[in-house]
Amino acid sequence: MSVSSDVPLVEIDEWPKDLVEKLNKIWLTTAEQVVATSATPDGLQALANHLGVPVKDTIPLIKAARSRLSPDLAKELESPVDTSEYGLGAIRPPDESDHRQ
Repeated sequence: MSVSSDVPLVEIDEWPKDLVEKLNKIWLTTAEQVVATSATPDGLQALANHLGVPVKDTIPLIKAARSRLSPDLAKELESPVDTSEYGLGAIRPPDESDHRQ
């Protein structure tokens, strides 16, 4: 997805400016980012917590963001991503047999 196709939250009438500013502080600035975040495990709750509004009030905001995207893009952003091939950056501790004294 190219940056030029992103839909800024500030351009979505249903998004109050104070809530857009709260997300801007954590670098969530586009409809695409909000839709993708809401689709992650606990993402909707995390967005609601950060915005300081109940989940029931967050859902219409997500729907408004989603409505600005093409159906194909929205579906892609809401699909689970297989991250099993990517490590978490941790190094596995050596086996006891690897310890040399």
